[in-house]
Amino acid sequence: MATHLAIATTAKGQIDSVEVPTESPGEGELRLKVEYSSLIAFDTYMTDLGYTVKQYPTTLGFNVSGIVVEVGSGVTDVATGDRECFYFKVAAFAYASPRSKGMQEYSIQPRNVCAKIPDSLPLDEAATIPDNFVTAFYTLFNQIGLPIPDSFPATAPPPLAHTAIFIYGASSTTGQYALQLLRLAGYQRIVAVSNAIHHSWLRTLGAGFAFDQRSPWLVQNVARVVAGGDNKAMLVMDCIGSEDTLDYIAKFISPKGKLAVLLPMKESEKLIVGGVENLHMGIPPNKNPLPEGTEVIGVRTFLYREKDQYLADNLLPKILPSLLEAGHIKPNRVRLMEEGSFKERVSNGLDLLRNAKLGGDKVIVKIPQSNVRRADMLPSNRTASRHIPNALGRLSGAVAGSGSSGRVKPTRPSALAPKMASRSIHSHIGMSSAASVSSWKDSRRGYAAESVGTPRATRKPHFNKILIANRGEIACRVIRTAKKLGIRTVAVYSEVDKDALHVKLADEAYCIGPAPSSESYLRMNKIIEVCHQSGAQAVHPGYGFLSENAIFSEKLAKEGIVFIGPPASAIVSMGSKSESKNIMIAAGVPCVPGYHGTDQDPQCLYEKAQEIGFPVLIKAIHGGGGKGMRIVTDPSSAAFQEALTSAQRESLKAFGNDTVLIEKYIERPRHVEVQVFADTQGNVVSLWERDCSVQRRNQKIIEEAPAPGLSAELRVDLSSKAIAAAKAVNYVGAGTVEFIFDNDTEQFYFMEMNTRLQVEHPVTEMVTGLDLVEWQLEVAAGNTLPLAQASIPLVGHAFEARIYAENPRNNFLPDSGPLLYLSTPTPTHIFAPEFSPVSKTPGTLASDLTPSLSSHDSTTIHPSLRIEQGFTQGSQIGVFYDPMIAKVVVHGKDRTEALRMLRKALDEYHVVGVSTNVEFLRTLAGNERFINQELETGFIPKHFNELFPPIEEPKPELLAQAALFVALRDHTDIPTTGTSSPWASLPSRRFGGDKYERIITLQTETTSTEPVTVHVESTTPGHFDVTVKTSTSSHTFPSVPAQLISPTTVSTTLSSVFAKTTVVSQPPSPSVPASTSPNTMERLRVFSEGHKTTLVIPSPNWLISLGGDVLSAAKGAIKAPMPSLVVEMRVKVGERVEEGQAVVVLESMKTETVLRANVAGVVKAIGCKNGEMVEEGKELVDIEADSESS
Repeated sequence: MATHLAIATTAKGQIDSVEVPTESPGEGELRLKVEYSSLIAFDTYMTDLGYTVKQYPTTLGFNVSGIVVEVGSGVTDVATGDRECFYFKVAAFAYASPRSKGMQEYSIQPRNVCAKIPDSLPLDEAATIPDNFVTAFYTLFNQIGLPIPDSFPATAPPPLAHTAIFIYGASSTTGQYALQLLRLAGYQRIVAVSNAIHHSWLRTLGAGFAFDQRSPWLVQNVARVVAGGDNKAMLVMDCIGSEDTLDYIAKFISPKGKLAVLLPMKESEKLIVGGVENLHMGIPPNKNPLPEGTEVIGVRTFLYREKDQYLADNLLPKILPSLLEAGHIKPNRVRLMEEGSFKERVSNGLDLLRNAKLGGDKVIVKIPQSNVRRADMLPSNRTASRHIPNALGRLSGAVAGSGSSGRVKPTRPSALAPKMASRSIHSHIGMSSAASVSSWKDSRRGYAAESVGTPRATRKPHFNKILIANRGEIACRVIRTAKKLGIRTVAVYSEVDKDALHVKLADEAYCIGPAPSSESYLRMNKIIEVCHQSGAQAVHPGYGFLSENAIFSEKLAKEGIVFIGPPASAIVSMGSKSESKNIMIAAGVPCVPGYHGTDQDPQCLYEKAQEIGFPVLIKAIHGGGGKGMRIVTDPSSAAFQEALTSAQRESLKAFGNDTVLIEKYIERPRHVEVQVFADTQGNVVSLWERDCSVQRRNQKIIEEAPAPGLSAELRVDLSSKAIAAAKAVNYVGAGTVEFIFDNDTEQFYFMEMNTRLQVEHPVTEMVTGLDLVEWQLEVAAGNTLPLAQASIPLVGHAFEARIYAENPRNNFLPDSGPLLYLSTPTPTHIFAPEFSPVSKTPGTLASDLTPSLSSHDSTTIHPSLRIEQGFTQGSQIGVFYDPMIAKVVVHGKDRTEALRMLRKALDEYHVVGVSTNVEFLRTLAGNERFINQELETGFIPKHFNELFPPIEEPKPELLAQAALFVALRDHTDIPTTGTSSPWASLPSRRFGGDKYERIITLQTETTSTEPVTVHVESTTPGHFDVTVKTSTSSHTFPSVPAQLISPTTVSTTLSSVFAKTTVVSQPPSPSVPASTSPNTMERLRVFSEGHKTTLVIPSPNWLISLGGDVLSAAKGAIKAPMPSLVVEMRVKVGERVEEGQAVVVLESMKTETVLRANVAGVVKAIGCKNGEMVEEGKELVDIEADSESS
């Protein structure tokens, strides 16, 4: 009889090559020429522990993939030469015939455990799929009892669509398929619990939330996601199945919850073993940490064909192939063993399983072929970069081809359902008629001189329920005040915001459309529909979106819904910058010289600019936030027309109107604005001024109140002019009158009025002790202003720093991506500290507008801190909206104390995952000229060198701390104490010595310097000798005590200095080939002594050389600096361009960016088209440089 080669365990702890018979398939079977087979943990149990091994030899291998070479009788849908992947029963380790195992040249399998794979999927990736896919599917849709949807992706939400489902060990091979299946089945609250280094990858598979299982905040994170009942998890799938995981899960699972565990448990340090029917998960009563009442399911996937005939007939033969063909399922990442002999490959693979933390990687063994195969049986070719491990030992896993976008339809949905009621966070509660807008009284308007409010104790809001037509931190801010006042809240959200913080905080939430704001947050009729559906009586618009849209305000009024903002007439008047200037001039408010006419002919506008005199400012007459605004210093017609076109296009997209005005550009201006408030009874007050001078890209980044350096007379004049502006348009609610203050002449000019609550309103709250959102609700309900002008305090000084996802060293270009790590300082206040109203008899306008800065004893003013944010760790910062993450707001008795508080708060604000401006803000807050109040809107470019000093090389101490973190993180087996747990892992037992050595190479993020090598050697438990070597020096730190006290914190004592250092790892994207670019390496974000240092672990040279094969090295290549929308491609293939010529216009975070040619030459290729979304780093245009430019 013919034989072939197999690898089998021949004794406990021993594997050998053996010859096994080559048989023919029987009825309903296939014979496969094996190309690849996978190793899993059970292979190590078999070789090391003798798990269920009754006799030797027993062939290894759990999945196989390969080519059908013989078809048994009765099989009609598979032909010789088809490529198949197979699922093996778990019981095969003990009882299955050797002919069905994977580590051999041929394998015989029943047809119904075979899944045909598409040509686009490599055979080695196919070998990762069957056992884990079946385990995930069987666990979710049989054992837990979720219904199988009618199609994948599901066309309708399942009954428990909004119930949180937790996948513990989500980075495991089975966990990754569970995430994908839940996403395809329509579940909205999928929670991955795993090591934080895998979170970014897991979100791409379907996880809406990702938590670190070792995080001390795991229970709180779970409660935040569940947000109901006992705030505990109801459905948990445990993909690890160990004693430790039960201890973790017990902390957050509900006594009424259901837990599915995938592997047998340990008892008395031994696995429970028995026949197939008796093999079960056992939890000794004295070791059961789960709350009483928890339903525990021991999942035995190897019985799925016996227990569920539908799955036996359809899961692998039909459902899996359809999902793969449609591109709905991504295979696991693989670790490919293809070097050495057959036995050496298997042995090395087993060592990896025992000793490495592979995360979601799967060990795949290439089966050597002893016979020559026909060419038509060979697997398809792969790119050179596939299956190359990166510098961390994790894999740059390839995703299955996109395939068809069609739906996969199972033949019938499962009749099983979970034993619990469906719970949805999106209530649909009908309410009675909505409140109507209080009528406007056409009375003479003036500032509030008398006490205008009834006692605060008797003031109650009109509204039972309000809708917040916004997102992010402002939506969260409004919800907090509403909750304080007992008002129920309704959130609206786009599809990409389904897991956003404001959705979780609101009492109800409704999806209003896809991600683009034009299809969601700007859909007036949809928002009004939600108002009626939820019973919301009023709408708070926040800022941006519809906050200054008069049509929206009018539509709400017609529907009997209150708009929490000014009347439509005021929005119209002040929303048009040209009309508002005319109104202000009539009201006696000074304005900047300029052209505000209706003739928008480009030549006419250029002639007006020449009359005004350059430099000029082109400004969209609608909107704000720096959109549609351009400064033109070059008096040439070409420069003016280019700026005009860009400003008009940006304005049209942002505000639906491209009309602009032209003004004289003041070269040393400050931006000073006054917060005003007006009620429906004709009362208007000033809540004092703010300075918002320091800006980038025409947007504010740091604000303060009061504006420093103003005389009392100037402060009175500013506030009185702001009140006059509000009176001129019969204003109601919160508004901000913005002025340009000329540093050279000390004159101020009206710029615009924002008819909404400003982003920077918290600084006004901090110096007045007021809640401006509460004031908005009071006024919108028809109440008078709570305080008269003379009673409004002005206490201390406040700053607000806006945290943006952007790169300040790259012209503040916005960034996007996940917040992999977010740690903020602990706030002292949720709202502003309260101050008593000023006791002052009302007098003249001038006297009332002279606040008493000493009205409160400065010794009783305590420093305070607020954090206003709309995102949490794990959130995704997308490209569709403004990139602001949060606002840090501080208050002190004076400007010096407030600045000191701001610096400390920024020192403690740590973000990893996206670039931010935190470090820049910290530098700004410590800048001597900023401290000395030398403020102007051009502060950043004027002091650029001071604000962007050269990046210093990291100190040896910091490099030692980073290296110790890596060593302790990567090798938990390093002895730190003299004892070990009986539950120690296999890797710990393998490395069970007393000494550890490692050389770690580190480099700065710019990679412009020589790499640094750090030699780490353990001496005694918990102590290390560390030597840091550069090209010019060497520093040795002997016997350093070091300990990893959290997943992101290492404690060290270096040179007698004890420090707790935060180090956060940011792995590279799995889809980017290795190179010398830092974005292809693991980055370490080291937070130490108030500074963040970014180090990279360079990729090995052999990996870089392979990755270089797929990277473009063309000098003229123009790449996207961030994820963006291509607005306009300005060149064509074959066209000649000059260096500096505008080539392509991008848009990200509502901001346009013009990319220019970096060389002169001819356009060789264009890699994008107008309207296309492109990822960061995508090559957009390739220019073949002239020889002299090369």
